[in-house]
Amino acid sequence: MRKNALLALENGYFQYCKAFSGEGDLFAEVVFNTSMTGYEEILTDPSYKGQIVVFTYPLIGNYGITLEDFQSKDIKVEGIVIRELSRIYSNFRAKKGLEEFLNSQNIFGVDRIDTRSLTKQLRDKGALKGGITTKDIEPSKFVELIKNSNSISDFDLYTTVINKEVVKIDGNENQNKTIIAIDFGIKSNIIEELKKYYKTIYLVPYDDKFEENISKIEFDGVFLSNGPGDPRTVKDIEKHIMKFVENKIPIIAICFGHQLIGKSFGFNVIKLPFGHHGGNHPVKYLPLGNVYITAQNHNYAVDLESLKNQKDWELTWVNLFDNSVEGMRHKYLPINSIQFHPEASPGPNEANKKVFEDFYKTVNSI
Repeated sequence: MRKNALLALENGYFQYCKAFSGEGDLFAEVVFNTSMTGYEEILTDPSYKGQIVVFTYPLIGNYGITLEDFQSKDIKVEGIVIRELSRIYSNFRAKKGLEEFLNSQNIFGVDRIDTRSLTKQLRDKGALKGGITTKDIEPSKFVELIKNSNSISDFDLYTTVINKEVVKIDGNENQNKTIIAIDFGIKSNIIEELKKYYKTIYLVPYDDKFEENISKIEFDGVFLSNGPGDPRTVKDIEKHIMKFVENKIPIIAICFGHQLIGKSFGFNVIKLPFGHHGGNHPVKYLPLGNVYITAQNHNYAVDLESLKNQKDWELTWVNLFDNSVEGMRHKYLPINSIQFHPEASPGPNEANKKVFEDFYKTVNSI
């Protein structure tokens, strides 16, 4: 039996809906994603921890759940909002339906929502705290609870999604470089790409034992992963990054890790109005002038003006929607980072190849 539910935002906006999965109260940041496919990858992407995802594409669930395309071991989103849940799925790889998958982990899923209206709210007002409830669906009371709920910046979300132990991963035996991948919530597709370019990858959680753990490893480069939450709250990362710099160890990074590099070098890290979430974002690679269609998932970015004020850095990739920073490189040190997700391959694969080849060159420059 589908339950009556209420979805509301902290600004007072609300809609009644139907819950096909989950029950009780849920409070989280609300963002929208414009991808037409890839909901399985989105559900399991650790970067979505702490967020309710609104899908702008109206029909979700039509190809089921494959169990093979996960970006982590389980669902990481707090909940999903869709216009219409597909009652049937058709895909020779599918093992179960979306509704069954969400219910197996008690994750909120609601539909019968005017997602176009909701998305317009988020575009106009920016990413907002929101909530879903099946308990007391009286809007004014629930909006007050949302206002008093925690912000995504109130705690380090990455600590809830990282591996607890160091993991050694065998890569390409024809390569000769070993890297450590600092885990803030790394996606499995990123690991698969790193395996093509490096002999060994050590996945090291960023926790209280980080310094002790890396002291036991011999490595040629450092990769900083994607992850959830506000990068400005991550403690002591500057100390570790500057130590790598002093030792002339190459550093590469994607998304959250890219923002942490900016933070460590004194750039302003800003929260975008409603973030970039989807598989249809054009970015320009400035050294060649080529434009690539990319997948993105981030609410924060390195501020363009603060990057321009740094004479030792160059802007390498720029977002053609809003001119935000999509990549940067140090002019003299082996440091190269990007904001978007090349490993997600939203149809085109050219950005993937270009980014990881540039990363490979950076690590091999020393």
